[in-house]
Amino acid sequence: MNLATPAAPATAGPDGRRRPSAARRPAVVAAALLGSLALATATAPGALAHDTLIDSSPKDGAELDTAPGEVVLTFSSDIGQGSNAIVVTGPEGENHEEGQVEVDGPEAAIGLGELPAAGEYTVAYRTVSSDGHTLEDEITFSLTEEAVPESGPSPEEEASAQDGDGGGSGAEAEESPAAQSPTDPSNSMLGPVGAVVAGIAVLALIAILVIRMRNRPGAGGGNG
Repeated sequence: MNLATPAAPATAGPDGRRRPSAARRPAVVAAALLGSLALATATAPGALAHDTLIDSSPKDGAELDTAPGEVVLTFSSDIGQGSNAIVVTGPEGENHEEGQVEVDGPEAAIGLGELPAAGEYTVAYRTVSSDGHTLEDEITFSLTEEAVPESGPSPEEEASAQDGDGGGSGAEAEESPAAQSPTDPSNSMLGPVGAVVAGIAVLALIAILVIRMRNRPGAGGGNG
């Protein structure tokens, strides 16, 4: 004996169209709800996702042989207006960013001063997403020894070198007259002339003495 309840026949509406029976209506409602839930799940990631960093210059983790002149960050959507900031910290803990953050669509850039040391630099950023949320994170890059300018002498070393040069010049100036005296043209000419004059003076003196000795009275009488 079959005790199953026969399905209720579909009824016709006032317009003559067949409509599902009351027993089938819950299934139809459940199917509609499942379809709506699937559609909402598919569209939710796009509506809930925040902006993200998709590129940077320098690249995250890059090792550079030439120091960059600026940092540029590129995000997945245009950056909003607000408290956007980029801070670049060197291996010695000093900040090296210069000027203000410049925003151009999805890009944020800031200039860099001289990067004096080799090692790792950290770029910390805070930007306003297109949906108004604040995005904070950081990237890093490194400089090799080739990218660092050679350090010159310190001010103390330069002052010491200048003092040493001044003392040497004074000593040379004091010694120069004595060093130049043997080669002075006047001195070289007076040497031979002086000797000749001295010789003539000696000969003249001898001649005078001889003449005087001959002219003495005793000397003349002896000869007569």
